[in-house]
Amino acid sequence: MQQQQMKTVYFIRHGVARHNIPDPNTGQMPNLFDERYTDPPLVQQGEMQACELGAKLQQMGLISDGMIRRSDAMDTDCNQKRPIDLVVCSPLMRCIQTALHIFPNFSSICCHGDVREAFGMHYPDRRSPLSQIKANFPNLTYHQQSLSSEDDIDWQPHKRETQVDVEKRVASFLAWLTEQPQESIVVVTHGVFIECALLKYFPQVLEFGKKRVYNCEVYVAHLAYDGNQHELNNVKQIA
Repeated sequence: MQQQQMKTVYFIRHGVARHNIPDPNTGQMPNLFDERYTDPPLVQQGEMQACELGAKLQQMGLISDGMIRRSDAMDTDCNQKRPIDLVVCSPLMRCIQTALHIFPNFSSICCHGDVREAFGMHYPDRRSPLSQIKANFPNLTYHQQSLSSEDDIDWQPHKRETQVDVEKRVASFLAWLTEQPQESIVVVTHGVFIECALLKYFPQVLEFGKKRVYNCEVYVAHLAYDGNQHELNNVKQIA
């Protein structure tokens, strides 16, 4: 039996995006079935949220200006933090922008299709063509297996992912994380993805479904694994 290993994972929901706020002319919330809201960007409020969160994480010692020292790598307790050494984000515009505002000087941010929002029916959750994303964000790295098609072939106009579908993606992504060498990881993703992950592994932190995850909130968790299985534990909200 393999010895249990552990990583620290910080789940961050993206900042406020265009589809999250009322229309300034009508006062109505956007129609998520309107194609004009495909893959919307952050609004100014969301950009400010992300920049402020970046400053807060730096104050907490999670964003380092220097080299990561092994003496910092004590992550057996959430109160003993090591600087972030991997940032993963959803391929949707609002998450990429959030990650870049929080980590403007990070050397490499990985765009991974498994951490996208629940897809189908809602146009804000339909990703842009891959070539367009890469042209707009050439300095990112892209997870090839989860982002293998130019167009978003997973998104369908008449069918939306279920909670069980998202939970399968969560499990697949966490298994991928266990294979990475980094030990302190940020995942910039979406509200439904975070809620599905936490409700599956540590539901008490969301009061068993009574609590929602809001823009730019941060939840830290221990990802424990032994080669055969993995789980999230010791989850708490830190921002």
